[in-house]
Amino acid sequence: MSARRLITGLVYVTLASGASAQSPSFEVASIKVNPDAVQPGRATFPPGGVSFPNFSLQNLIGFAYGGTPGQPMEVTGGPEWVAKDRYVLIAKTQGSPGQPAIRDMMKTLLAERFKLKTHTEKKEVDVYAMVLARSDGKLGPNVHPFEGECAPPATPCPTLINPSQGLNLGGQPMSTLATLLSASVTGLGRRVVDRTGLTGRYNMTLEYPFNAQAAAGGAPDQLGPSLFSVLQEQIGVKLEPAKGIVTVLVIDSADRPTEN
Repeated sequence: MSARRLITGLVYVTLASGASAQSPSFEVASIKVNPDAVQPGRATFPPGGVSFPNFSLQNLIGFAYGGTPGQPMEVTGGPEWVAKDRYVLIAKTQGSPGQPAIRDMMKTLLAERFKLKTHTEKKEVDVYAMVLARSDGKLGPNVHPFEGECAPPATPCPTLINPSQGLNLGGQPMSTLATLLSASVTGLGRRVVDRTGLTGRYNMTLEYPFNAQAAAGGAPDQLGPSLFSVLQEQIGVKLEPAKGIVTVLVIDSADRPTEN
């Protein structure tokens, strides 16, 4: 039986005992190879843990090192298998740590089980610059100045992306809109950078069925106006092709996890 076949078994290992105080760790974790699946599953976050069904090491690194909502940090480099091999990863710890702590624990896990070593680099990439659509600076009918204060949970400022309906933002700056438009669900394929020059906060609603457009294979004429035109009509901004500097994570080295 090959070493790779051996690690397909579900094995729990204790992680916390060997970690230093500087490296927060899950108490237990399991990793098994899923060689037959093609598409990644949906990650879930039960209290005190994570569950990644059918994720590549590249996917796991993207989550651990963060990024915009729905769009993990870009990961490059490493051997070919880091993007092809699929794993089922389940990890748990005590209490209910927030996602920043969970991400730190994931970094420790990846370093211990995959012997992962990385560094970051800056590079110029294609982006969309979000700018004002009108020369007089007037915004669209779905944007209203926000004069209050956000004090969750009594006075929350919602930031919601619904694949079937669009976006709903309360008391948010334009930079948050750009961040949400960068999410993979929008189908834009590029990061969006806020270059409107606006510093205020707004209540904004974008009515647009992202998932319906994706199902149509990127043919907006089949379902109605494109996201580009809807942004101009409803929000009063437009997206222009541009260049931008982003941080990417480069894999220096990684090993397939051992059978322990």
